[in-house]
Amino acid sequence: MWLNRRNAIRRLAALALTCALAGTLAACGGKDDGGVPGEGKGDPVATYQGKTVTDTEFNKYLSLLELTSPMEAMYIEYIPGYKEQVLERYIIYKEYAAKATSDDVKQAEESAATFRGQLDEVLKDEAQKESIKQILDKSGLTSKEAERLLKMLISGELAIDKKFQEIKNAVTEDEIRAEFDKAPSDYNIVTVRHILVATTDSATGEEKRTEEEALARAKEARAKLIAGGSWDELAKEYSDDPGSKDNGGLYADAKAGDWVEEFKQAANTQPIGVIGEPVLTSYGYHVIKVEKREEMTFDKLPQDKKDAIRESLAAPKLNEEMEKELEALGIEISLPQEETPAEDGSGEEPQGEAGGDGEASQDDAGGDAGGETAQ
Repeated sequence: MWLNRRNAIRRLAALALTCALAGTLAACGGKDDGGVPGEGKGDPVATYQGKTVTDTEFNKYLSLLELTSPMEAMYIEYIPGYKEQVLERYIIYKEYAAKATSDDVKQAEESAATFRGQLDEVLKDEAQKESIKQILDKSGLTSKEAERLLKMLISGELAIDKKFQEIKNAVTEDEIRAEFDKAPSDYNIVTVRHILVATTDSATGEEKRTEEEALARAKEARAKLIAGGSWDELAKEYSDDPGSKDNGGLYADAKAGDWVEEFKQAANTQPIGVIGEPVLTSYGYHVIKVEKREEMTFDKLPQDKKDAIRESLAAPKLNEEMEKELEALGIEISLPQEETPAEDGSGEEPQGEAGGDGEASQDDAGGDAGGETAQ
């Protein structure tokens, strides 16, 4: 979903705070002629409701996007149809910017000014200057244009955020309870110790050991633990989980639903205090000991967990609203046909962040225990 809530917030933060990267735009400062940079200049790439986005305008946006989100720029190059989605999203942001309140515009203006104000420091680094200039030269984007464009995008983001808040506030307690009741054990609070014997090297993606080898090593570690071995010592020796190997394999007070299915099932069903048989997940074999488990009911569910459910229910509703608005706009896209990038012979597609947020916390139960942050 192109308007996933967490990604939307992340984009806003990225646009407002990645000054160190995009700061080199200051070298290309130009005259501020107002309005959206490039608007009305060049050939149309999209038309809707009597309005037009030109290639000049869109290419300037793509330059800014490449500076602030190079991974997404790479997706545009390699994923068929992704550029069209980015163009549609740009139009939605542009339309919502027109709905922004004066306070939103002021906040956006301040963020954009901060963005530009820190540009000169980065320009002192000649190595960075050259690489950034190559991106700017693709569309002729100037410092002042980047500031104006960023102001518009943040204004649109803030207006969308207000819509999201309205949708979120409309989610009822009954809806939250119904969502909880679908999988109440996912909300159990569990403290575990574990040793991961990985089958794959998390840094390279290459095979580290076969499943048979991993199972044998996991059984060896389990036998030593049952014999009275120290979790602190054996986790350091055997575990491949960087998130827990240096603290005795411990994940304290973690939400069971944050782990992959097999690990979650073990955490929810394994007898407390027992070192269970090795459990196979996509990461490898885990030797698990459940030290504590709090069976969660809706009445005991903390408010922050209810708020998280509320947000998870609101996000698809926001996407649905955005899709309806896109349809109502009647956007006709006329991007020029582009050639598919040639194969490099490796047989591999560019890899990005495959789903985790990269933010370690106990709520995420990260590391390679199978949590959402484990990669």
